[in-house]
Amino acid sequence: MVRLLVVEGYGVRIGVRRGCVVVKSASGSRIVPLSEIDRVVIVSSGVSITSSALRAFARSGVDILVLDSRGVPMTSLCPPWITRTVDTRRAQYIAYASGIGLEYAKSFAIAKILNQGGYLRYLGKRLGETWLAEEGARVEEKANEVLRVSGDLESARKSIIGIEGVAARIYWGAIATLIPRELGFEGRDQDGDDPVNKCLNYMYGILYSECFKRLAQVGLDPFAGFLHVDRSGKPVLVFDFIEMFRVSAVDSTLLEAIRRGFRPSLDRDLLSRETRGRLVEMLFRGLERRCRERGGEAKTLREHIKSHALKLARALRSSSMYRGFVEEWWR
Repeated sequence: MVRLLVVEGYGVRIGVRRGCVVVKSASGSRIVPLSEIDRVVIVSSGVSITSSALRAFARSGVDILVLDSRGVPMTSLCPPWITRTVDTRRAQYIAYASGIGLEYAKSFAIAKILNQGGYLRYLGKRLGETWLAEEGARVEEKANEVLRVSGDLESARKSIIGIEGVAARIYWGAIATLIPRELGFEGRDQDGDDPVNKCLNYMYGILYSECFKRLAQVGLDPFAGFLHVDRSGKPVLVFDFIEMFRVSAVDSTLLEAIRRGFRPSLDRDLLSRETRGRLVEMLFRGLERRCRERGGEAKTLREHIKSHALKLARALRSSSMYRGFVEEWWR
């Protein structure tokens, strides 16, 4: 399990002393053995870190993730364990320019849709709500539509994204009915002002950093995707890849927490520091949840993300088909 150190607060300073991480603030010091930390997440401004701490983290393989107030990763520092970069990236670019690029785009979209549908059917069974299972089946039908898409990659992308949009409206419409009305969540809206949409944005931002790291480690180019249109400076392969894990890592984790009484709070128009800290811890606990992939073995979600990055790289190098991650929700 990844051992997490969340740091927040203006004027906080991170240093090291005698094999321990020392976090100093106006209220005192927190001392944690370096051997007990795998990742440091900085969730607020006004935090400083010494060069000695940076060197110690690098030697110990500790990742450092810095988020802005909306959960967007500003930087991520990790040891460069990258393998077979040239072979993998050459194959990735060739696949984009060939017909197989469409098949990879379809694999990402189909996995996303099946996870959305499977989760709704799971909720229907768990909550005794038949209509949820029916909505899940409607979502899953859209995967067959994606499967039938053909043509050149550019036009096919538009068709796939349109089908994804229909599936998403069904999915989020069902999810909205399970969230208390006082939270003001009416459906997924990236620019929504309600706290639930802000929580989703924040948690997705952290998940982006996890997916970026895993793709880069296996030698893939995070900026060259298949499903999402290339945009300068945007890691579109990460946008493709993350689609398969949104439901398992974020949607289900946040919904479960809300149903158990978690209520996010806002400070002006932003999530409060306390809420942001809770979301970071919640997501990283969710990544350690053991789950089973359809037709595969049970392991942590983090391990699934890592193994699928490797599977994607191998598939590209061998010009073979790639099957996306779909969780077996009937656990």
